[in-house]
Amino acid sequence: MEELLITSYLCFWLTILGAVLGSFFDCAVSRWAVGRPPFQGRSHCDACGHALGVRDLIPILGFALHRGKCRYCGEKIPVDCLAAELAGAAGFCLLGACYGPTLETAQWIIWAALLLAMGLIDQAKRIIPNWVLLALAGNRAAWLLILRPPLAKALWQIGLALFVPLVLLLLVLLWEKLRGREMMGGGDIKLLFALGLYLSWGELLLTLLAGCLLGLGAAALSKDRDGMGSRAMAFGPFLAAGAVLSVCFGGPVIAWYLGLF
Repeated sequence: MEELLITSYLCFWLTILGAVLGSFFDCAVSRWAVGRPPFQGRSHCDACGHALGVRDLIPILGFALHRGKCRYCGEKIPVDCLAAELAGAAGFCLLGACYGPTLETAQWIIWAALLLAMGLIDQAKRIIPNWVLLALAGNRAAWLLILRPPLAKALWQIGLALFVPLVLLLLVLLWEKLRGREMMGGGDIKLLFALGLYLSWGELLLTLLAGCLLGLGAAALSKDRDGMGSRAMAFGPFLAAGAVLSVCFGGPVIAWYLGLF
């Protein structure tokens, strides 16, 4: 009972932290995407230019209290900010519930924060920066030193996992050579290699499957909303979401699937 209370308390604060980081990252990325300094100046309404107050900037609640509209001019608030806040809150909460009050949770929270930033950048500019991938690799290396798992076993698992994006890369290159057009962005392949430092080969395959299903679902919803063709979407955010789901729920799913044989 005590452990459940501690985990619930941890999840509460991680949910708030995730929502705050989602709001912060979305603001910084949206400024950077249009050529403005990402960390300078107060937040303001893009429609009327009015500086936003404290209650306007409360993650998730601010959007709900004002019904998704600026309280100064009534213009609709971009839903992207709410999506980033919800993604951060949900991802951090799930990881907290999965790993509880352990040192390993810190590794996954930093990992999720980097994936959140990467997803927003990819959605805004259709690129996955190398610095994010290097930060993911550095985070994994640092926590291998801190957590000190059996080194041989960890390296073997990483090697098996990295075999998945390697095979995918060869298939993509073959497809592109035969068809003469791009099948998958190079940044997405590099992201899978970075994720392979954390996930088992089964979790990485599940990540790829979940990312594809989430992407197809989002494309279908976008098509229905627009009433015409679906808009081009970045794949990075869906891979990130699939990775978080695989880390939290992949074990039982993989065990169930392997039990069928």
